Amino acid sequence: MLSKLLIAGTLLLGLHAQAEQYWQADPRPPRFCLQNFNAYGPLYASSIVERTQRFTGYLQGIPKCDVVHLQEVWNDSHIDQVERNLKHQYNISAPNRDARIGVMSLFMGDIRGRQTVNFNVNNEGGVLDTVRKALDVKKAYHIVRANFFGIDEDFFFMNTHLHPSSAAVRITQILDILQWRMKHQQLKLLLSGDFNADIDSAERRLLMLTLGTHDAMEEYLGSYPQGYCTYCSGNPLGWMLTDHTFDYIFFSNVGESGTTLKAVEGEVNMRGSPRKPWSDHFGVRVQFSVEPETSAINADALEKRRTQAIEALAVADYILKQETGPEFGPYQTLVNNLAQQLKNRQGDFNTYFEKFR
Repeated sequence: MLSKLLIAGTLLLGLHAQAEQYWQADPRPPRFCLQNFNAYGPLYASSIVERTQRFTGYLQGIPKCDVVHLQEVWNDSHIDQVERNLKHQYNISAPNRDARIGVMSLFMGDIRGRQTVNFNVNNEGGVLDTVRKALDVKKAYHIVRANFFGIDEDFFFMNTHLHPSSAAVRITQILDILQWRMKHQQLKLLLSGDFNADIDSAERRLLMLTLGTHDAMEEYLGSYPQGYCTYCSGNPLGWMLTDHTFDYIFFSNVGESGTTLKAVEGEVNMRGSPRKPWSDHFGVRVQFSVEPETSAINADALEKRRTQAIEALAVADYILKQETGPEFGPYQTLVNNLAQQLKNRQGDFNTYFEKFR
């Protein structure tokens, strides 16, 4: 009898300890997740309904991501399907209903503000751009100010899709985003989308150095491994014979809050199966930690970034000068002005540049 009582007592103590452990607050800093995915929804794409059913089913699974950025959700029926399948899990911002920009953003947190801005330069005059212009298809960026339970600050989430073929047009679009950011520095910025620019491209380098952003997957991985791709040659829905990385999640710690965003987990996902992929792109998912301390950059590292940024602006200037259209002229002037501010260590852009952390 005594032995039975001892065993029962031990079991009760064990259950009590487990209960205490279950209810113990998570000691880690608060976290949230951002998922980016190009849904490949133009009219000519195959199996849109079936593929959308599969990827929205995945997004309803556990664990859910707090934020989902989608690109290439072009048509009303496609938007309807996404909203119908995910409206019970997410607050949805769908600017693609009002204009043919293809992006939509979904949040488990509170949406506290939103804005959509068309890029000033949307084409370079090629055949496909002529078709896009006839269909009133545009590239744009959509910003949502959002907040999550348990995190005592708001964030800007920007969702975008850059021009598919012209580096010069993409550079003007990056500079448009920079000019928006210069006017909205109070909150940290998370920027994701289909940038149509590879890891070693002039455009990615320009974006990271001028906007003062980190590449979340690069930070998590340490560096991009050989064979990494989000637009991969083995995908039967793809159009390219070589592997590429076009899809990114960037983030900027510039803001008034004393916290620091850190990428703590990341993966390429939403592939589907080899024979039935969900898109011509794969998804990118990153888990962020909101660290309680403020990060800083030392003087030597800042000066190295300054030199790199001036070089990136010089490359951008060279690319822009190859274009003859008058719409590129103001961007050549802007690029030279930004470079001059960095060289002289004065001006609004230089002040923003020096806030990098």
